[in-house]
Amino acid sequence: MASETPIPAASAAWPKHAAPICPSAELAELGRHRFRVLYRGTPREAILLRFQGVAYGYLNQCVHMPKELDCEQPRVFDAAGESIRCSMHGITYTPATGECLSEICAGESLTPLRVQERDGMLYLTEKRTTLLGIE
Repeated sequence: MASETPIPAASAAWPKHAAPICPSAELAELGRHRFRVLYRGTPREAILLRFQGVAYGYLNQCVHMPKELDCEQPRVFDAAGESIRCSMHGITYTPATGECLSEICAGESLTPLRVQERDGMLYLTEKRTTLLGIE
């Protein structure tokens, strides 16, 4: 009788809906990688960021105005590399949480998207989204 190989716990917890976005090596520290998603039925721009070695995903829209964070320039971190900074008006956010640091939008946050890094790839694992395309 053939025996089945047990599935490791990590594999069992891996989301079935995970969609590959890009190789991990394409997202440098303080870098950004753009992609498109269908978010709650609406096509939207999204962004991956790497801060202190961890990848974070957000809808690519400032809470101050409906502009992409990188609409004026491709850099999305401030000069010190400590905060996400909207290139249009300079609104800043905490990279790990998306919480707004600017007084004008206090209490608001970027819309997070669940992403996971595994085996040298970054994946979208957000249930309420579908990966549409990569830029």
